[in-house]
Amino acid sequence: MTAETLDCVVVGGGISGLTAATLLGRNGVNVICIEANPSPGGSIVTWKKDNFLFELGPNTVLDNCPEIDGLLSAAGLLDKKINAMPCSGNRYIVKKGKLAALPRGPLSFLFGGTFSMGSKLRLLREPFIPPCPAEAEETVAAFTIRRLGKEFLDYAVAPFVSGVYAGDPYKLSLPHAVPKIAALEKRYGSLVKGAAAKRRGGAPQGSIISFSKGFEVLPETLGSLLGDSFLPSSRVTGISADAEHYSIRVRLRDGCDAFLRTRSAVMAIPAEEASAILSELPGNFPDGISSLPYAPVAVISLGFRKQDVRNPLKGFGFLAPEVENRFVLGCLFSSSLFPSRAPAGHVALTAFAGGAVHPERALMPEEKILDETLTDISTLLGVEGAPVISRVTTWEKAIPQYMLGHNSYKLSAKRFEEENHGIFISGNLLYGVSVGNCIQNATALAGRVMNFLKR
Repeated sequence: MTAETLDCVVVGGGISGLTAATLLGRNGVNVICIEANPSPGGSIVTWKKDNFLFELGPNTVLDNCPEIDGLLSAAGLLDKKINAMPCSGNRYIVKKGKLAALPRGPLSFLFGGTFSMGSKLRLLREPFIPPCPAEAEETVAAFTIRRLGKEFLDYAVAPFVSGVYAGDPYKLSLPHAVPKIAALEKRYGSLVKGAAAKRRGGAPQGSIISFSKGFEVLPETLGSLLGDSFLPSSRVTGISADAEHYSIRVRLRDGCDAFLRTRSAVMAIPAEEASAILSELPGNFPDGISSLPYAPVAVISLGFRKQDVRNPLKGFGFLAPEVENRFVLGCLFSSSLFPSRAPAGHVALTAFAGGAVHPERALMPEEKILDETLTDISTLLGVEGAPVISRVTTWEKAIPQYMLGHNSYKLSAKRFEEENHGIFISGNLLYGVSVGNCIQNATALAGRVMNFLKR
């Protein structure tokens, strides 16, 4: 292990850490990225078996910001991304025990049967409802009920929150969990006015992307580009500081301990791990971040013979609102999203269970999770017969929950960075949980690191 002083050590080889390390390296920064697992990517895992391809973590990425294409370009993957099939614009919710199509625009909302006439009339009132006071912090549920009514919460917003955060809308903070929605009210005073303004402005919506061999291609490529600067199966056990540098203690994959001397360090790891590693440095952030709640999620990968599924599966998938009392949170029509996800004559589905409202479901025995999932899938999609392939993957701490008071974590992280110049907090702890959020935030953070190193 080199005894030279590094410019930066990135702790964590998930998408945030890999993004930061790759961009730093491309800009001449002497960087090392350390990952506890034997391969890069964190929760981005692709499983291939019997000509099926399943994503066991994040399934798709919404390519709606320049930072994503910037990273793909840096990785040489820009021309290898694939867009979701056109039918992916069709999305469904469970309502009264059946799948109902979500509106794709104002006309389908007004003339469709998914929402009641009362909810449609309620929407006409929305532009006249005064905004929340600037100093107030609402939950997602309180905001939605105030502006749109209970049916919108139950059958539109709550399922969306479940799909992104596996979260509880009665506990998630609106300005931190869905800041773009909060910003619409703040800027335009109304969601309807804000949506109309964005439509007039032609705001880009982005496209859903992946790769023909699965999303795991991205972290594998980034790890390969880092070469010897990527250290897998190695775990950081602590960080200490002297007047000018940080000393990173690392347990290497051969079982030996090493000390890396560095000018800066990026923390791109889960809250509990970050808390333990940073505990020797001054500031309260390590103690506070350890309490950040996470929702557990079980991912259920299923393959069926196409003839055994009556539903044509022409869409992105469905979400199951909590009020419908289903076991699953939702299900993606994986083989309808991208080609080559299932062999000829078969279909691939990916269901999800657990989350913040029913965490116990994600922690059940795998056989029980599979049985309960098949019961829902069979009823809702007309599945007959057993799956030809199945797998249950449980993420005990899948998604951090941005609940009321989440701003205290952000402020604590900012103070910690100010007290410990050269330490930077990344990952999905604070500013967004999606892969796109992580890439966008890690790109900005890499810029901050480079500015610090120029001092």
